[in-house]
Amino acid sequence: MAGALRRHVHVSVRRLTADDAQALRDIRLEALRLHPTAFSADPDVEGAYPIARWRDWTDTRVWFGAFVDGALAGINAFSTEATSKKTAHVAHLGAMYVRAAARGSGTADALMTNFIDYAKGRAEQLVLTVESENARAIRLYERHGFTITGRKPRSMKIDGLFYDELEMWRSV
Repeated sequence: MAGALRRHVHVSVRRLTADDAQALRDIRLEALRLHPTAFSADPDVEGAYPIARWRDWTDTRVWFGAFVDGALAGINAFSTEATSKKTAHVAHLGAMYVRAAARGSGTADALMTNFIDYAKGRAEQLVLTVESENARAIRLYERHGFTITGRKPRSMKIDGLFYDELEMWRSV
């Protein structure tokens, strides 16, 4: 809510493990279902994955969870293109999502700070994409040092409508 007072809550952020697989699946599918223009992933595809795949993802991918009062309130993911020496210095922010009840509480900032801290020593620059009309997310990323470097026109098509994405960048 614009102009609302920020709620102060205790937010803890940690890397998710196989024990978090069901909670990760639930929040990820919620994000894809409630905010289809914010993610290029398909909820029908990810929803069909067995829980074993989600457990495997906690080992093969770096997922972070923000917890408020012991409940998973937000997530993001860190990845690199480690298969190429030419691009291994670039880390990608993905799957950034904070549940509605935790918005305005500092949860998104805690996730971003954790992501940037984790990137130190692992990457030299960070990149992300964001739907061009998602002003709240763009402000979050700019607050954490990201700048817009480009626009991907018509990068997503949902129910016959096209959506642009902005590419953003910052150094570590």
